[in-house]
Order: sequence, then structure tokens, then C-alpha cells
Amino acid sequence: MTASEHRMTAREALSGRWGVSIGTGLVATALIGGGTGFGFSLPTSSAEAEGMAPTNEEVLMIILIAAIVAVSVFTIAYVLGSIYGMFSSIIQAGYCSFNLKLIDDDEPAFKNLFSQFRKAKSIIIAYLLRFLFETIGYMLFIVPGIIVSYNYAMVPFILADNPSVSAKEALRMSKEMMYGNRWRLFCLQFSFIGWALLTVLSLGVGSIWLTPYQNAALASFYRELAPIGTEEFV
Repeated sequence: MTASEHRMTAREALSGRWGVSIGTGLVATALIGGGTGFGFSLPTSSAEAEGMAPTNEEVLMIILIAAIVAVSVFTIAYVLGSIYGMFSSIIQAGYCSFNLKLIDDDEPAFKNLFSQFRKAKSIIIAYLLRFLFETIGYMLFIVPGIIVSYNYAMVPFILADNPSVSAKEALRMSKEMMYGNRWRLFCLQFSFIGWALLTVLSLGVGSIWLTPYQNAALASFYRELAPIGTEEFV
């Protein structure tokens, strides 16, 4: 199937279901695409106001305190970011489940978004392994990182579609599925460039429709690689 055929499949699946798809997409985006910000400010030194210069010991103390604060903030942000990433990976798998039901004409419902918590362990392990491999890929060079990210692009769909599949099996299956299909997935994603530009021009309002449209097309792409009932990759 071509990118235009996947988009057509997505539109047909969304017909009559735009309401629940938009609502689910908005909540999924809020939970997956959100973030936590940290900010702090240091009080202005009164030394200058008093006409006094800080001593060397005071400078060293300030540097030490600043270093401790920076490391603490980074550590807290990293830990919270990791927890958030694991939580969002479960929601992402749930959103894949919703879109697969949409494409399969299997009564998609908002509750599907939270249906994958029963598989939290496998999903989190898959997320951590995927993050590790992608990080190594990007550290080696940008292109290997991009290739790795495309290799494992189908992992959330596989986990949502196959309850008994483990994290390592999901990564293996995705890599096999994407062999020879990475360019096709890129073309499908790039085919939405016009919609993305309209979203920017509408100050993000267009994403209300673009998010479900894109994800339904991606589910169609996955379903082409893994038809219902297939055991080719298991």
C-alpha cells in the first residue's frame, strides 16, 4: 500500500468516529506529549550594594552550592523524566490499541487508552531497551540513530496487538517487520507535511484533527505488515 492508500484507509476508519478519535487523541497527546518544568532563581547578592567584594572562600562556597543545586535539579529532572517516560510508554501502547481497533472496525473506545497497564512490565522493559539502543545509535552518529528508531517504530503496536509477546520479542518482531519498510514509513510520515504546515499556521489548532489522522494511518501501516491473525513474526 502507498502512503495515499494508508491515508485513505485512515479517513475511512475515522468516518463517523471523529468525535471519540479527537477526544482520545487530545488526552493521549496531553499524557504522552506533556512535560514537567523546573525553575529556580538565586537571590541577588548584596555585596555590591554594600560596596564589598566577596572573598575567595565565599566564591568557592557559592560555586559549590551552585554545583550541588545543579546536580540535584538534574538528578530530580532525570528521575522524574524517566518515570514519566515509562508511564507515557504505557499510554502510547494504549493509544496504539485504540487505533488498531479503529482500523479493524472493532468498536474503538476511550477506555482503550488505559487498557495496557496490565502489560506494564513488558511495555516498560521494551521502552527502556528501545531508549538504550536509540541512544547508542545517536551517540555513534545521527544516521544510525535514525535507523534504529525506525527499526523499533512498531514496538508499541506489537505489544498492544499481541498480549503474550515479551519486550525482547517485540523489538525483534519490529526489526523484522521494518526491514525494507523504513523508507515507506518515512514517506508516509512525510506525506503529512502539508497538514503539519497548516497546523503551524493555525497555531496548533489543526493538531486536533491531524493527531488522530496520522495515528490511524500509522495503524493502517502496521496492519499491512501484520495482518489480523498472522503468526509470521511470532
